Amino acid sequence: MATLTRGLRFFYLLWGGMLLGTLAVNNRVRLPEPVWRLPWLARFFFSPWGRGLLLGIAAAMSLAALAEVWELVDRVLARFVHDPERDH
Repeated sequence: MATLTRGLRFFYLLWGGMLLGTLAVNNRVRLPEPVWRLPWLARFFFSPWGRGLLLGIAAAMSLAALAEVWELVDRVLARFVHDPERDH
């Protein structure tokens, strides 16, 4: 069950990071309705600083996906390649 959860988390983080990064680079971010009620906040997300913040979040999600896949591969390899010295 933990392997399945890690696999789903990996795909979520990878997909979300790639989507957010692509939208931020192409300046095609769609903001939810409550953000438009605060015009200064909406303007912030369309400024270079806001796009940089979104790109930073996308990079963090992509790095987290890399860490998840690292752990996922480690778990799968540990399951299939049983090391008798690790039992002690």
